[in-house]
Amino acid sequence: MNSKKFIQLAKENNFEASEIVTSKSSNFSFSLFHGEIDSYSVSTSSRIIARGIVDGKIGFATTEKDDNTTADYLINAIKESAILSEKEEKPIIFKGSKKYHRKNTFSKALVEWKAEDKIDLLHKVEEKLKSLDKRVSEVEVAYSERENEGTFVNSYGLNLKQHSNYASIYASAVVKDGEEIKTYGDIWLSDDPSTFDLDKFCEKIVKEAVSLLHGTTIKAKKYKAVLNPDVVSSLLGALLSSLDAEEVQKHSSFFEGKLNQQVLSKKITIDEKPLTKNCFFTYFDDEGVACVNKKVFSRGKLLTYFHNLETAEKAGCESTGNAARRGAKMGIDFVNIVLKPGKLTEDELFSKIKDGVYITDVAGLHAGLNAQSGDFSLQAQGYHVKDGKKSGPLTLITVAGNLLSVFNDVIALGNNTKLSLSSINCPSIAIKNLKVSAE
Repeated sequence: MNSKKFIQLAKENNFEASEIVTSKSSNFSFSLFHGEIDSYSVSTSSRIIARGIVDGKIGFATTEKDDNTTADYLINAIKESAILSEKEEKPIIFKGSKKYHRKNTFSKALVEWKAEDKIDLLHKVEEKLKSLDKRVSEVEVAYSERENEGTFVNSYGLNLKQHSNYASIYASAVVKDGEEIKTYGDIWLSDDPSTFDLDKFCEKIVKEAVSLLHGTTIKAKKYKAVLNPDVVSSLLGALLSSLDAEEVQKHSSFFEGKLNQQVLSKKITIDEKPLTKNCFFTYFDDEGVACVNKKVFSRGKLLTYFHNLETAEKAGCESTGNAARRGAKMGIDFVNIVLKPGKLTEDELFSKIKDGVYITDVAGLHAGLNAQSGDFSLQAQGYHVKDGKKSGPLTLITVAGNLLSVFNDVIALGNNTKLSLSSINCPSIAIKNLKVSAE
């Protein structure tokens, strides 16, 4: 798409301001089953999104088509959208930030990694998983790679570009002992092939799968608990979604009126670091505002909400660079969240709680969470903790509590940080109270 042509055409049609965003992504994925390639996919997609201010209202248009008619189509669609708009807020197209922190996040090593070498690696993963324990009855392995390229141009002269890529390897093992069957899977995520440790990856999967066998019940009551990084990531993501300034302004956030107040444990410090050089790096948001690393909670004190331009205008502050496009609507999101780790190993966290539970997985967060109160009730998986050590697995359980209570009841944090697919980097934590009941 010729962005200059669109910007010029918008001026000729008396747009007060205009912007155009182009994005292109390519995907490569395959999986193995019983030593054979089970699926193989290569795809590309592109999208053009444009906005413009017409007669004091903002219009929106999008298309996947890119030819000599595209610019005219976008102009006409924006005009129609602006006429139909009922928004009363002042329309904003951002002129640009004073400084942008650009970084090269495109991995040449990933591009140079040959397809046949990736396939060979997955065969090795499959073989390794099967060799580690005779109780492994089935394995699943899959590789996925994604490349993203985008531009952001507006009539104020702002011209931004990003180009990134990353890969993931997912594997799971099904273990069977008598009539009992358990499954455990894990994922490696990186833009650097050299960071993949085949032995460590496979050994963890089989060890965890086997450890789930022969679960026992537990008495329904409140327990001290250790939550592993996957569980902490899920709960933390839900907690931080209530920092969406739009939800705060709609009076539907439990953080309303809590700015600069102590709301979490003093052991909790959380930063948003969009400028971290990993597969989630971004230096501008979906409105073209520069992203910056910032402290969200400092020793439990809430320091900021997440703003886009519209919520910042209402609040009388600057955007925090957290705009995220949701179709025609501009929403809010976060990226590269970091929960500051502690100094203890996970085994030392078990020693801290002495007797309780170790929760390794939760499910049903969307259905089992009241977003306005923070109350949750979730299916979970985990283990007993006895005499300061991880013990046998639990049969299917339910855990219940409140997000604010969880992050206020922190006893200690681990040093075992893990980056999740939700771009949250966090360690295990030990907490004072978690209601647990058997299914």
